[in-house]
Amino acid sequence: MSSIKGKHICFTGKMEKGDRDDMKAQAKDLGAIIQSSVNSKTEILVCGANVAHNSKSTKLKAAKKHGADILDEDAYYALIK
Repeated sequence: MSSIKGKHICFTGKMEKGDRDDMKAQAKDLGAIIQSSVNSKTEILVCGANVAHNSKSTKLKAAKKHGADILDEDAYYALIK
């Protein structure tokens, strides 16, 4: 069983290790619920390199506000292995 099955996930920023659309498709195949924006249901926000420390990122601020796990690409790929 997938570690992300049934989880609400949002992706943001430019990914360096994969294409964001491919990552979304893969997460969906693993049973995740893909979101285009962060809200109170969001459990995981996957951030590309240019977002990780960007204090202006709306999705990052919302994820922190709602207590979502914030992962970089490496952490995300480790999670789904």
